[in-house]
This record gives sequence, C-alpha cells and structure tokens, in this order.
Amino acid sequence: MTIRILLTVALLMPVFALPGTAAADDHQLKTVKEVPRGLSPEIEKLIDASGHQIHGEDGAVVELWLLKSLPIKAKFKSSVSQLYPFTPGQLLGAMRVPKGAEYTDFRDQDIAPGTYTLRYGLQPEDGNHLGTSDTADFILALPAKYDTKPATIEDFYELSERSGKAAGSTHPAIFSLLDPKEAGKGSKLDEDESAEDWILTFTAKGDAKGKATEVRIRLVVIGESEA
Repeated sequence: MTIRILLTVALLMPVFALPGTAAADDHQLKTVKEVPRGLSPEIEKLIDASGHQIHGEDGAVVELWLLKSLPIKAKFKSSVSQLYPFTPGQLLGAMRVPKGAEYTDFRDQDIAPGTYTLRYGLQPEDGNHLGTSDTADFILALPAKYDTKPATIEDFYELSERSGKAAGSTHPAIFSLLDPKEAGKGSKLDEDESAEDWILTFTAKGDAKGKATEVRIRLVVIGESEA
C-alpha cells in the first residue's frame, strides 16, 4: 500500500534528517525534537522529546515518540504468543498525524490528523482474528483527549473502545509489531517490498524493576494486513 500526502504544510516542529539512515525511494526517516501538542500534562511530562518522523514525497506522514523510560517485565522470555516485554494496555508513547496528511492503520482505517497516545496490546486469541497478522503484538492509537492518565488500561474492551475513536470505528486503530530479530543501536526505516510495508526499527529505553535496559522494536508504520 502506498500512502500519499494531499497537502504540504509547514511543520510546527524542528525536524532533522537522521545521519546514516537508509532512505527508500519515497519515504525517509527524520527526527523531531519537541513533544506534540494536545497531550495531557501528566502524559506530556513522560514523553521523550526526541521522536521519529516518517517523511513522504510531499511532506510528513506521521510522527512518533516514546516515553523517556518504558516499564519492562523482568526476566521476560519472548514467545509466539507475546514478543515484547510489555503489559497489555500500558502507555508506550505518542503519535501525531500532521494536518493535511492522509494516514491509515494496519487495518487500512483512516486516522485523522491530530495527536494520539500509543499503548501496547495483544491480539485476542479467537476466530475473529485468526490469520489477520503473523504476530499477536500491536500498538494501539487513542485520541489524546480520550486518554489523559498514564496508568495502564487493564480492561481490553475499554482500551479497544477508546482506540476505536481514533479511526471513527468499532475496531481499535492498530499498528503491527514485528519480531525485533536483531540487537543493535540507532533507528532505520526499511521497505518490505513483498508486503508493501514500511518498517521502523528503533530502540526504546526501559526499566525492569529498577534496572535500566533497552528493547529493540520493529513497527509497521505504513502498511496493512493482507488478511
């Protein structure tokens, strides 16, 4: 799937190209240095000001930020049912879709320009979701105005309902997390030509019961499920 931008707008935030980052033909990875507007004060103070911007032929497509430090499950072992050491419903970061941009989630649902929080989720193990993704791990986007507290949203249905508001749908707005596969530093944007996906690989800072750690993340920032 190819995402196009209909209108080029002047960015409100300073943007810098990532040195040494491999850029694909029509998408580039850049950095932003300010937290997006629209977050609650409680959440804003937790966000790392250094974020990632996916830049298309006509301007910014989407921008993402993580928390300064993510709570990590201690002694976590990755498995087919869960790849990442997070707790379902926990706050991971924030996202901004710039004004004038057209952006869709992994289900090809339209995500309107605006600011969103990002939370971790696991795909339900039921017949409705069988075969929709190779992995069970997802990031859910919630409109910032409906998500003002950093505490984990433990109820799956509440999390899904709030996230659905991001897509104007009964289904949550989701983005697929892939097996990180490799260790390493830095950030990169790669195209998976077979699936027509764009994958952002980056490192998150975390805390596992007082011990500083890092988690390598691979996220489908542009692309949709083939199911």
